[in-house]
Amino acid sequence: MTVIDSSGSRGAWTPACAGVSLPPPYFVLPHSVAFVVPGFLRHGQPTSFVLAPEPVDCRQWFERFASRVTAAVGVKHLPVCRMSDGEFLLLFGHQSPSLRHPAGRRLWLRCRECAEIVRQRVWGFHARTAKGVSSGALSYAEMREHVPILSRRFADVAREGILGLHLSWGPAPFQEHYFPAVSRWLDAQGINLTIDNYVPFYFVYALLRGPLFPELVGGRRLLVVHSATGEKRQAIERSLQEVGPRAIEWLGISPTRSYAESLDLSGLRDKPDICLLGAGVGKAALFPQLEPLGVPCLDAGYAFEAWADPDKQWDRPFMTPDATFDQSRVRF
Repeated sequence: MTVIDSSGSRGAWTPACAGVSLPPPYFVLPHSVAFVVPGFLRHGQPTSFVLAPEPVDCRQWFERFASRVTAAVGVKHLPVCRMSDGEFLLLFGHQSPSLRHPAGRRLWLRCRECAEIVRQRVWGFHARTAKGVSSGALSYAEMREHVPILSRRFADVAREGILGLHLSWGPAPFQEHYFPAVSRWLDAQGINLTIDNYVPFYFVYALLRGPLFPELVGGRRLLVVHSATGEKRQAIERSLQEVGPRAIEWLGISPTRSYAESLDLSGLRDKPDICLLGAGVGKAALFPQLEPLGVPCLDAGYAFEAWADPDKQWDRPFMTPDATFDQSRVRF
């Protein structure tokens, strides 16, 4: 197992080793472990390491996570919610560019972000899961109203279930410039991350798109909370039917305003065993409303796009397991 202990590397970081080390302010957690996920060993990925609360083997960490979710199916409320750049941007606003970027690029990115801040004041917040697929839209006034609430709801997931935080990193900077803000948020919310209340962001995708998914859903009553309608909804249902659920029930929501959604569970035909949720950056507002079901609620996100159109699996990491992997088709 490869482990980078922040106590030894944090003070030694310099721009000369920017391609292989993480800057000291970005160590949200004390350890950085090699990022390896069973079932996805062949899939090209943009991350090499993930921050961890202890020097854990990533394979064992994933197996522990998968076992916990599976054990809760049908018997216990367990929210599992991912947070990456979209959620970070909404909660924390624009942050200074990564220190691993050259000075000139940092200046260019900072200027672009200043323009985005002005644009957001006028036009509000807009996020996309993929081209043409919104993951949330809020006016500036709505941001001031809902962001504090969402911040508390995301924190509640860490207290009651599992946060899938995107604290991984690799050769090219992506979302790491949010890490200091994530650290401040955790401190403000009084959250101590452990291997039980936190897993890497991509663990959730690996569970939903990997070889363990049929065990998780097969023979179960499945509730889908998503905005898809018409042909897209039918395509998603066909893909999910392939793993043999006992039944699929659908609860429709807004494609852009999940943060203000009020779910009506009274019309459900039967109590589900597990819930898959696709609700964009406002999803944290829905987990408390789903708690009365007493089942695991998994934030499936982009997995829905791959279920709707299998060709889209090649656009994101951890969408294609080893058994069907084809390097020539990868587009990220």
